[in-house]
Amino acid sequence: MNNNLNIPQRELEELKKVNGLTKENIKKLENNYPIQYLIGYTNFYGLNIIVNENVLIPRYETEYLVEKLIKYIKKNNFNNLKILDLCTGSGCIGLTLKKELKNVEVSMSDISKEALEVARKNKENLKLDVTLMESDLFDNIKDKDFDIIVSNPPYVMTAENLPKNVLFEPHQALFSGEKGINHIEVIIKNYEKYTKNKSILALEINEQSKNEITNLINKYITSNIKYSFEKDLTGRIRYLFIFRNMET
Repeated sequence: MNNNLNIPQRELEELKKVNGLTKENIKKLENNYPIQYLIGYTNFYGLNIIVNENVLIPRYETEYLVEKLIKYIKKNNFNNLKILDLCTGSGCIGLTLKKELKNVEVSMSDISKEALEVARKNKENLKLDVTLMESDLFDNIKDKDFDIIVSNPPYVMTAENLPKNVLFEPHQALFSGEKGINHIEVIIKNYEKYTKNKSILALEINEQSKNEITNLINKYITSNIKYSFEKDLTGRIRYLFIFRNMET
């Protein structure tokens, strides 16, 4: 069955344990339905994260974004951090940062009420004290003194072809206009306004949008910054880090 479905055996065993390998579930898997939704949770940075069709499934690429960000935070000796996790979805990024860092205040926002309900369940399940807010990017964000803004925003181009299993995930959390940068443009445009003089912006991005994103940085950011496009573990450009008034 493992070979036929092209699904790791450990995930099949997990599904069998929590939800059963019923004919209905097997049929869904044969039609590329994500097994994580059938299981009801997935592992992210050592945490069990509840997922359903209202949120993206956390992936290794986003784990690596979090890992890189934690290293930059520790290297630059931030204290009493205020972090904003935009487009939080399941809450995996913000909750992991709250779990891994000391003396940190984490705010997590999303435009989707349904996604925020999943994030709330994860917050309660993991017993982590974070603030959840319904907001279309910065629309309802009142604080303007964050040390870190981090996001895995929608960044898929409208005409981009995606694997069949990904198309079961919420399109609102995937697609971001013809060039895949609509959300990223708003984030970069508002980055300085919502952060302290010393701060970091960390984004997961589409490799194909690198030049467009560089243009956005040059267009909108006026303060002393350094920025870095960084690769994931497969060697693809996947992340943007902007460092404001600080060493990298």
